Amino acid sequence: MNELQASIDAAAYSSRNASAAIWPSTAHLLSDDVLASFAAQAARADELGVLSDSAVAQLRESGYFGLPIPAEMGGGGAGLLECAAVQRRLGGADPALAIAANMHLFSVGMAAHQAETRRDSCGLLLEAIATQQRIIASAFAEPGLAGSLLRSSVRARRTSGGYLVSGVKSPCSLAAHCDLVCLQMLAEPAEPAGLMMAVIPAKTQGIRVERSWDTLGMRASGSDTLVFDDCFIPDALVYHRCEPGADDDDVFATGLVWLCVTTTAVYLGLVDGALETACAELRGGTILHLASARAALPSVQGSLGDLLAPIWTLECACAAVAERADRRGQDIRSLVPLAIAIKQQAVEACIRAVEGAAELVGGKSYGRTHLLARLWRDVQALRFHTPSRLASRQLLGKWALGEAFRFELSERADADDASSRGP
Repeated sequence: MNELQASIDAAAYSSRNASAAIWPSTAHLLSDDVLASFAAQAARADELGVLSDSAVAQLRESGYFGLPIPAEMGGGGAGLLECAAVQRRLGGADPALAIAANMHLFSVGMAAHQAETRRDSCGLLLEAIATQQRIIASAFAEPGLAGSLLRSSVRARRTSGGYLVSGVKSPCSLAAHCDLVCLQMLAEPAEPAGLMMAVIPAKTQGIRVERSWDTLGMRASGSDTLVFDDCFIPDALVYHRCEPGADDDDVFATGLVWLCVTTTAVYLGLVDGALETACAELRGGTILHLASARAALPSVQGSLGDLLAPIWTLECACAAVAERADRRGQDIRSLVPLAIAIKQQAVEACIRAVEGAAELVGGKSYGRTHLLARLWRDVQALRFHTPSRLASRQLLGKWALGEAFRFELSERADADDASSRGP
């Protein structure tokens, strides 16, 4: 029995080291004590279906909302690799909180790129976010867009000094907790570079929050609905303009790479929590007629290995793309198909890992209050994050063939879709 326990302990040690070898240490950016507090609150938040106010306050106090902002602006100075590592750890503590906060993080990462490359007013915005720990709600999702970030059904009508904006954004994480709203909108009547991105105060007249989030999983992510009703957005708050569907836009490409990498990292953290829970259950669980711990059975060990191999491969890929994106002089547009491929693979690998972990543990994992039951519900949400698998598989195939494509779902014939060849 001592030999068996030594073997199990060695396996656990190797498992921890495998992840530590891939990701940088980020305890200085978000402490283990804070993460433990989030983990302790997660089950209750899920039961209530409400994003925890105290958890959001703890993130503010920790300086989380300024992580990707340069240190000289008062931020954490973290690049994509460190931010993804933080998201992985946060996803292991409370996936719903992690995915909600992730929507802020990728928008700030996109704005930081804009400020660095264009030296425009985004720098002032970033400094305010970092020093005042302002929270951004990323209002990019809309009904009917099939996950496209490059289009909008929210209409912006030109008026004196700006636009009157009307439409619906849903789901929108942090909708009821944010200080600022980042959104895309479409000029009407049409203007050159008519797809616009703006950051506006959340208390702007004409914006209201509708509590609409009631779901199977990620219940405590606060992903409600934002309604815009003749909301005035001045020209000064429009920070970026491009053509709808503009695949060669570097700001959009930055946002998409950040979104794919950090989203995948959140779910890798969730999977890590599921596998850790499963291993603990397998070490303690006994199959009576075999007089053996589940963990000692070769069939169980092999099944666990089958779950781990694609997850660790995915972790390596995710970290590698993040590290490459952080390199000065890197054209981030070239990384977009790689980031999309990673997120595409995450859907299958992460869901399979959690489902497989629960199956190995057995029927007890199906209990409503069991951690694996909650993580199984949470991981299903990965199917619905942008970009969708329908769009991703099409894009990657066309990219490989050198065919025309867009970073969104297209059902048009190739001859009619020649407007974009990508970067």
